[in-house]
Amino acid sequence: MNLETWYPKAKFKFNLPKTKNIVAGGLLLASISGSIALGKIANEYLYWKKTKDIYTAAVVSAPVDYSFLKPFRNWKTGELEGLKAKSAISLVTDSGSPRMIFDKSPDEIMPIASLTKLLTAYIVLQNYELDQEVVISQRAVDTEEIIGGFWVGEKFTVDQLLHSILIESSNDAARALAEIMGEQQFVNLMNKKVKEIGLKYTHFIDPIGLDPDFFGGGYNYSTANDLAMMVRHILQEADTNPEIARIFEITRNPKYPITLANGRVHHEAISTNKLLSEFPNTFGAKTGQTPIAGQCLLVIMPQPKNGGHVINIVLGSSDRFKDMENIINWINTAFVW
Repeated sequence: MNLETWYPKAKFKFNLPKTKNIVAGGLLLASISGSIALGKIANEYLYWKKTKDIYTAAVVSAPVDYSFLKPFRNWKTGELEGLKAKSAISLVTDSGSPRMIFDKSPDEIMPIASLTKLLTAYIVLQNYELDQEVVISQRAVDTEEIIGGFWVGEKFTVDQLLHSILIESSNDAARALAEIMGEQQFVNLMNKKVKEIGLKYTHFIDPIGLDPDFFGGGYNYSTANDLAMMVRHILQEADTNPEIARIFEITRNPKYPITLANGRVHHEAISTNKLLSEFPNTFGAKTGQTPIAGQCLLVIMPQPKNGGHVINIVLGSSDRFKDMENIINWINTAFVW
């Protein structure tokens, strides 16, 4: 930019009556230093007033990096409506501050069912070795649901049970993993972690996400907003810790052979996420469902152009996959990336 455009030389013209020229001249000479400063300020002000349109045009046409504002809303696409979920959120994350681009009652406290197991997996990776052997207990087998078909006394590595909880959402496997250190101690670590992250409306009573056994009993709860921030924290750690990154890698498997510690195939785990084939670039996902919690779903998608991720969560839905499909498709048309 030509600096002369912004700081031109002062050009003042004094049209004083002749009888006052001498007085004015004396005053001018007596205060020349102050006048020069005042003249410069006055001239710049007058010049700005005369050229404010040029100034505005220069600012508008100057190259500005607006990438921090992306994605931009495309208002040709209307608002997203008709979700079955009671609560939902879409959070854009990258190296900067997170940005919410869609929400529906994001701060409503809700039961979260097996979305719990995302943090269960995180605590497992923070405290156990992947090749550590685990013996399935009677209590683990007696846990609600029989996903995985585990039997008392069977031995698996931590890694195999981790695949079971993240792909097929096995309750037995989650309990068996927590029992290695003691379930209460494990749950204490879960609650300690959410406090460290700064989540105010999240609490766990088990590593699974079960409904209470009796009326008025407790259950794991959170909000869509809290869960999104928890996922963001784990994603940030996964950027520098390959072990934590395994959480998301595992959830991308449509199926996986679960083997016993001796190497024999026990069964094939089938993903509970029916959207993997529809959105093959999914970065990570987790399902959850109980009678009280309804249908829950987390799907993490890569940002289309700018790096980072979009964390999408639905809670309390009667059709989680349709809700999530609608959210992801809407985001891709309602925003310019």
